[in-house]
Amino acid sequence: GIGGASEQEVRATSATLSVLSAVPDFSKAVLRQFGAPAGKVETFVETSFKLPDGRMVRPDGLIRVTGRGRTWIGLVEVKTGRNLLESEQLESYLDVARINNFDALVTFSNQFSPSAGVHPVKVDSKKVRKTEMHHMSWTALITQAVIQHEHRGISDPDQAWILEELIRYLEHPKSGAHEFQDMGQHWTSVKNSAKSGTLREADPGVEEVVERWIEFMRFLSLQLGRELGAEVRQHLSENDRKDQGFRVNNAKRFLESDHTLRGAFRIPDPIAPISVSANLAKRIVEADINVDAPKVGMPKT
Repeated sequence: GIGGASEQEVRATSATLSVLSAVPDFSKAVLRQFGAPAGKVETFVETSFKLPDGRMVRPDGLIRVTGRGRTWIGLVEVKTGRNLLESEQLESYLDVARINNFDALVTFSNQFSPSAGVHPVKVDSKKVRKTEMHHMSWTALITQAVIQHEHRGISDPDQAWILEELIRYLEHPKSGAHEFQDMGQHWTSVKNSAKSGTLREADPGVEEVVERWIEFMRFLSLQLGRELGAEVRQHLSENDRKDQGFRVNNAKRFLESDHTLRGAFRIPDPIAPISVSANLAKRIVEADINVDAPKVGMPKT
């Protein structure tokens, strides 16, 4: 019965914020990632604010958490389907947060963060000096809901039912909370160039394919965490984690030289990260793990 993109976003916002205020175990797991304390959660939708220049802006929602001797407040912006977060809009909300001494701006959309703690949209760095900006993909939110519901358990039966209903709603195709879709319009041409040995770093579409691969790795880490009931993260070098441009350029060079896209996952308890590589020329996907040889005992043992 959803009539369009606007209604889709309103429903996703109200459903998500309502459940955050109704299921403490779920809200604690989600909101602590944004720096909120454990405590009473209150949520509001379509809150309006006036900027100094007279403009009225209306973020999709607001979350207020009171606990541990302080109050944390975050504005919320939501996008569903293929709608993308826009830097100009986010910057106006950051202005609202700064003027009102709010702690954060939190966004939900189908965009994936390139790595944990990195927002998929770039804004003026001056805007985030006093206000933090956090992002969570719908896949990440559903993953957290499933982990809490199925793996860790919700003791209150009413709260468990409410969380189950949120999962059921967000997993419906019409909710707009889509999972990873595809590798982009240039995927086939890049794949064929790799197979023929003519692929070059500067070819059209190479950067898009690399960026989609990075999104795909983030999506897979969330899916794997959902299956295991544990927090699975991408295993990245310090430079890759801090600089998205460095990571993309490094991946483009490796794709030209080895025709391969690479990634790695760090999972709780295994002895080392699990590496994954997709060789586009050979059409082979490989997974491996490197384990150091024992440093004690005889060679035979």
